[in-house]
Amino acid sequence: MRRIFALAAVAALLTGCAQLPRSGAIGVGPAVQVEATDDYLYYSPSLPSPGDSQQQIVTGFLSAGNGPQNDYEVARSYLASSFKVDWSASDEVLVQQGATAFELVDDSTARVELQVSATIDANGVYEAQTGDVKRYLDFELVQESGEWRISKAPNLTVLISPNFSVLFKPYQVYFYDSNHLSLVPDIRWFPSRTSTATELMQALLNGPRPWMREALAWDIPEGTTLSLNSVTITDGVANVDFSDELLAADSQALRHIQAQVKATLLQIPSVERVRITVNRNELGIDEIQVPMPQVYAPAPVTLDSDGLFLSGKTAPVYLPASSAAMVKGAREFALDSSSKKLGFVTELGLYQVNLIAIDKSPSLIDLRSGLLAPSWDNRGYIWSVGSAKNSSWRVFDTEGNAKRIDTSVLTGSATTVFGVSPDGARIAALHTGAKSGIWLYPILRDDAGMPLKLGNGVPQLNTFGEPLSVSWADAGHLAALVTDPSGSVRPTVMTIGGTTRVYTAVPGARQIVANLSGPFLFVLKDDGTLLQSRSSVWSEVQLSVRTMHFAGH
Repeated sequence: MRRIFALAAVAALLTGCAQLPRSGAIGVGPAVQVEATDDYLYYSPSLPSPGDSQQQIVTGFLSAGNGPQNDYEVARSYLASSFKVDWSASDEVLVQQGATAFELVDDSTARVELQVSATIDANGVYEAQTGDVKRYLDFELVQESGEWRISKAPNLTVLISPNFSVLFKPYQVYFYDSNHLSLVPDIRWFPSRTSTATELMQALLNGPRPWMREALAWDIPEGTTLSLNSVTITDGVANVDFSDELLAADSQALRHIQAQVKATLLQIPSVERVRITVNRNELGIDEIQVPMPQVYAPAPVTLDSDGLFLSGKTAPVYLPASSAAMVKGAREFALDSSSKKLGFVTELGLYQVNLIAIDKSPSLIDLRSGLLAPSWDNRGYIWSVGSAKNSSWRVFDTEGNAKRIDTSVLTGSATTVFGVSPDGARIAALHTGAKSGIWLYPILRDDAGMPLKLGNGVPQLNTFGEPLSVSWADAGHLAALVTDPSGSVRPTVMTIGGTTRVYTAVPGARQIVANLSGPFLFVLKDDGTLLQSRSSVWSEVQLSVRTMHFAGH
């Protein structure tokens, strides 16, 4: 006869002693230890006790997944001798939500049922799950010296969200865009431990997630591996030793590879320099400037009936007389990252102005009605999109020459908001129709950087509500306004390929922009009031604002 035990899930971390309980919700941990050890941030799970039942062994093993130190040494103590070496903890991580059920099928077989909110694979790729996603974990047990031990288990660990946010950290693995103009981050999640540098390099060698690949370059020769299967850090120097296959790369490709490796590994606090070798032989790679995506200014540019302003009403944006009056009547605008080129939308269409040209007269370049706020990319193209379903997407160069973008992936959808990423490799868009919600798309360009097509996109599932506005916060995050199930409008900041931070509700909010280097988070309300988040409190910044954008967005 089957015996079924329900285990209640605990939703918050406890404080106090540094031992993990071996019953209760899987992955609950009461305390974090920070010591002068190699694996410096971890929980201290409990070892098995004499006479533990099959249930205590299985739940104790799963709870011990909170302790990555010494290659999950405590978790392995729950395993049979023949299985300790074979079990792999890092193939997958399940982020659990809700209750857990334990079922003892017979004396030597058990099953755990749990609900999963996210998964993280061996490359650190985070995938949010929607709906009631169940996972069933099967275990086999044997007795060794009269004690139950696990002889077969899934190659994974299970954590609840609070534990995951402490034990795992987001890292940016960098890849070049197709024109090698900028580095593009692909966020991965790994525990903070001595092997993190190795895991980051393995993720780099394995390449970006599939949806991004069309927009990115690939300089690493096929078959290249880490020759020693590890990255060592000595006196602040990360030593990355590649296999002979790397020698197939030409000198320019080697410079690009070195820039990717440096940008990726310098995120680790203990790394100050990077040394690349092939079978321990120096390559003498010339240094190039690492082209990181731009950082937005501390405050957005605002548009009201008096014109464009920086930092509230204190710093007006200089506009030639031929443009100033027209801009005052505009309903949307975009400044490039240098604040030298302006696009603005009126009832007549999209105008473009070069603020440093001899002739500063605005040019009407897109005569369509119902245009959305335009967006500049880091190649100097301004993007223009209509709000109607199946409306064409167009880009214009500095001379006003138009190019229509292949957006066949959007068939049946209408776009309400869009923006080009700071690195110029991706589009974020909010849709209704066949595709709804926030989506990300790769931008396919020709060799000169001209946009040609949007590739197959992916939806953002970590919104925690119905989105009504979105913008880029930096190259790895989106800021969005979402309506939660209670009807409240909440600002959120979403990690692309990761978790979401939800802020205090702002009634009447309709637009959001953010710069996470501050952090600076701004929300515009329906009545024109501009608010800024300061220590989780929303403070009034400006009144009668029509719209706002960071330069370069």
